[in-house]
Amino acid sequence: MGVISGARDTGAIRMAAIDAIAGAAVECNYTAVDGGHMKRAKLITAALLIATQPAATMARGANARLVGTWRLVSATQIMADGTERPDPNVGAQGRGYIIYTGTGQVCAMLGHSERARWASGDQPTEAEAKAIPENMVAYCGTYTVDEAGGFVLHHVELDLSPNRAGTDRKRFFTISGDRLILRPAPPLPKGVQDWTVTWQRVR
Repeated sequence: MGVISGARDTGAIRMAAIDAIAGAAVECNYTAVDGGHMKRAKLITAALLIATQPAATMARGANARLVGTWRLVSATQIMADGTERPDPNVGAQGRGYIIYTGTGQVCAMLGHSERARWASGDQPTEAEAKAIPENMVAYCGTYTVDEAGGFVLHHVELDLSPNRAGTDRKRFFTISGDRLILRPAPPLPKGVQDWTVTWQRVR
């Protein structure tokens, strides 16, 4: 299908399986007929080590390159008239991170750098509370990568807006070195022709 999900590094497990297979293969030349049970046991063990790993754990390519923590660089929108503007939710100097784990989870939090502090501690006024979704993006869930299609699907489980839980966010992506560019798929906000969110890998 061309779809792969988040994967953790299974190098040690796979090396153990390879070693077991290689050892059994060498013994094929030296083990007596009545010792075949040992050889077969090693081969079965090696096969189980590989077979019991989910397909996701063997994923490579674009999925492996996505895994990590990325810091927001910019979020810009190209309007239908050709003009460019910062993403209104985060502004020209937005801050944020997106994290892709090796086990298939994604978490993103972006905010406007010029968010005004609340007047009273942790209790926002009605106007302050209303402004939260206007200058903050926050959600987490799982993700799958369609490498052939060049996009990643964020399967939202928890969101700043409860109405978005259970939905998918489709992002076309490109990776060049330590730079990740995500482009939200249509439908886009009214008047927006293209939307680019640029990230830098955190090392």
